[in-house]
Amino acid sequence: MDPIGLAIDILKDGLDAEVSTELPKDRPRRYVMVGLDGDESTPFLYRPRLALTCWGSSDRDANQLAISAIGALQDAALDHPYLSSCDLETMSREEWSRTGQSRYLAIITLTVNVD
Repeated sequence: MDPIGLAIDILKDGLDAEVSTELPKDRPRRYVMVGLDGDESTPFLYRPRLALTCWGSSDRDANQLAISAIGALQDAALDHPYLSSCDLETMSREEWSRTGQSRYLAIITLTVNVD
């Protein structure tokens, strides 16, 4: 199971923003970049920790996009066959970005069901 691909598929369906693992050269105004931040798995649970970096057209928009991304993953955990939970570890505004555009970073931990 690819947790990054799983998260991207869910976010693409649930958000009005582009979602990927790579920062495009011409990044759209609303964009979510997904990356692996760690792994808190046990022998019994697959628990990858992901970083969601969310850019918006304003500070408020970036914040709302991050909240919506977390919500989309938490909602999907209610009935998705491979996702059991999405726990928010932390969310913060990133003060510095090369573009000067607002962005928020959310660190989440997923519980993923494996076959």
